[in-house]
Amino acid sequence: MVGIEKEILLVISRIRCMTETQAGKIFNAKKRHGRKPFKKTLRKMCNEYTLRKYPCNINYGGYKDNSYVYYLNGSQVYRGKDLAKVVIGSELVIKIEAGGCEIRRFYRNAKVDNDIYDIFIEYIDQYGDLKQLLVDIDLDNNVKISKYKYLDDKINNSTIPFFQTPRVLIITSSNIENELRERSDHNIDFIDLSLNKLFRHI
Repeated sequence: MVGIEKEILLVISRIRCMTETQAGKIFNAKKRHGRKPFKKTLRKMCNEYTLRKYPCNINYGGYKDNSYVYYLNGSQVYRGKDLAKVVIGSELVIKIEAGGCEIRRFYRNAKVDNDIYDIFIEYIDQYGDLKQLLVDIDLDNNVKISKYKYLDDKINNSTIPFFQTPRVLIITSSNIENELRERSDHNIDFIDLSLNKLFRHI
């Protein structure tokens, strides 16, 4: 196994799954002379039982992906809202790396005190600064602002090596940003499911 196959395995093993659309964003941007098309490589890896492929029909308020989703053979398969959250999380990582940042740590279902966050990311930004980010993906218009209170104390009850109180990013399809902002003095930012203007918030 050489070249693009190793790169695909590395990406999928880190983020758990990747859609064909997302693979295009990664590997079309890295084209080199003589490189095999990534779609043929994905098919070959499925034929060799390295990957598994399923239809991906995600359509949640501003985020759509109707291609295919790929998993490592033997890994957990997601469906419904769980699939949407995982794919949106993968999209977040891809956008951050495409923006010139380096991902250092990436955890799903990160536990902080008694709360579970959909994603924890530690990354080096474009200026060389190390940053940490907790992310929740809201598909039900059900954000509970109380979860984010006292975060500076809660991070002491976690196995994640926090070096500061992290920013919180809520990815949501709802229009509740202004209402929640009025009720919150916490370090929280909101962004739509399409992840537009991501780098204004991280």
